[in-house]
Amino acid sequence: MKITPTSLTLNQLFSSANEQYVIPAYQRRYSWRKRQIWELIDDIDLLEGVDTHLLGNIVCLTGSHTAGLNRLDLVDGQQRLTTISILFDCIRQRLIKEKKSEPASEVARLLSAKAIDGKAVPKVVLDSIDAKEFARLIKGDDGEYVNKDLSEAFRLVREWVHEQSPDDLATFLYRLQNQALVIRLDVSEAKDAFKLFETINNRGLRLSPTDIIKNFLLGNAARFEPESLAAARDVWAKLVRNLDGVSSDSFFRYFLTARSKSRVTAATVVSAFKDLFMQTVNEAKALPDRHYYVDEEEDESEAKDSDLETTDNLRSDGDDVDYEQVSFKSFLAKLVLSSKTYGQLVLATTGNKLIDRHLRNLGMIKATQTYGYLMHLMVGGCSEKRLIEILKLTEAFVLRRHVCRERTNETERLFARLCAVDPVNPVSATRSEYRTACPSDDKFHEEF
Repeated sequence: MKITPTSLTLNQLFSSANEQYVIPAYQRRYSWRKRQIWELIDDIDLLEGVDTHLLGNIVCLTGSHTAGLNRLDLVDGQQRLTTISILFDCIRQRLIKEKKSEPASEVARLLSAKAIDGKAVPKVVLDSIDAKEFARLIKGDDGEYVNKDLSEAFRLVREWVHEQSPDDLATFLYRLQNQALVIRLDVSEAKDAFKLFETINNRGLRLSPTDIIKNFLLGNAARFEPESLAAARDVWAKLVRNLDGVSSDSFFRYFLTARSKSRVTAATVVSAFKDLFMQTVNEAKALPDRHYYVDEEEDESEAKDSDLETTDNLRSDGDDVDYEQVSFKSFLAKLVLSSKTYGQLVLATTGNKLIDRHLRNLGMIKATQTYGYLMHLMVGGCSEKRLIEILKLTEAFVLRRHVCRERTNETERLFARLCAVDPVNPVSATRSEYRTACPSDDKFHEEF
């Protein structure tokens, strides 16, 4: 792995005319809150004399530079660079209002990139799910925004800039440009960029399972061939859109539950995904090092809880599973379809009014344990008629389990085991499992 680290002021980082920082479509939404924004502003505002402040690292996938416009993928650092862009642009707009054309032009220059004799383009461009809303917010458009964090960031920064005196704002701008430092890590190969991202972040604040899975998937795709990496990036962008408004960590947990037919805890999502990938994807067999990425350690509290669970008459978690061998392309297609289905399950947006009503009912009684099984049915081709019948049974069953204060873990295990049933004709098998789960409840047997 060849890494080229460079310590740069923001003036230097933004001043290379033919470099553009691109936040790829597979990156998550902008998610900084007030606390992170205020911390960044305060860190700059409170600098004394010639002190400097290190904003942190950014990881750029650079490739080979040319005389034209060089688009650098931001593998890490998109939240910081987006926030810095917001700061610069809000200051630029304030300077324009005060008719300070020269400093306004200087800031505008930092915010643009272009090749020789080329057209100017934004220095930091969002090629992600936030792209359209970011462009609207730059223009100051009113209206509703899906990403409340992004619109709130613009509102907060604009208000702060408006409240500053001209002298204070000029001082802040100078410090931001010349005393705020970034360590830019340039990596030429995608597999190295994703590995570096995970390594850096695993040493501090723990990454979410989704972050680690994304880097594992894209990093290994880069090791297959360029076409595989392009396909994986496209799939992750679709996945981000399909899961907008729901927990991506939970999706992977229930996706893995459905595939492994066993309960997957939050602490073992990453290792379970890696195991699934290595065992099912044909191309993975040719990888020289199957343990290229660092496994997350299991959370102790969940591990203890897991030790207390009973496993009588149930398939033991962690047993070997005979997975179907598929191509990387097929693996990605299954992932996209499952993410779309999961989003519909949680948000009750299948388009069938009766199904959506039952899904809302399951949401109200917090029947999340059922999502892996329901995803298995819907992805597997279960008809709407049979799905409605299953949903009715499931509502009654889960509500009864909740009232009787049955262990959530055992309910989750039961639905994991149900993922082994034929999704095209699941009703009789589901009834049998529900009855088995309540062997002494005669009234329940009569109803089912």
